[in-house]
Amino acid sequence: MVSENKIQEYMDSLEQEKIMIETHFANIERILQDNPKLDQEKAFGLLSNFNTLNIQYDQLCNDLTKFIRIFKDKEEQEIRLYKTDELIELLEAKINEL
Repeated sequence: MVSENKIQEYMDSLEQEKIMIETHFANIERILQDNPKLDQEKAFGLLSNFNTLNIQYDQLCNDLTKFIRIFKDKEEQEIRLYKTDELIELLEAKINEL
């Protein structure tokens, strides 16, 4: 029982980290959409922030996926991922404008 609680506690912490990064992605997306005249410094700052977060997100999702495969039943093996393709397109469009 203690082991199951620790497993769930760890999974919950990974999920919280995942949600935090997804929130940052959503905020970056909103900034890009709501500020058509974003200056170069801010656009590159957002791009840098996105790159850092994206590396963390990929690793976190990889860890979470492996953990789920090991400790969860087949019926419970599900993970929701943030769709970053649209955000990447927005960032690329903004950088290309500059």
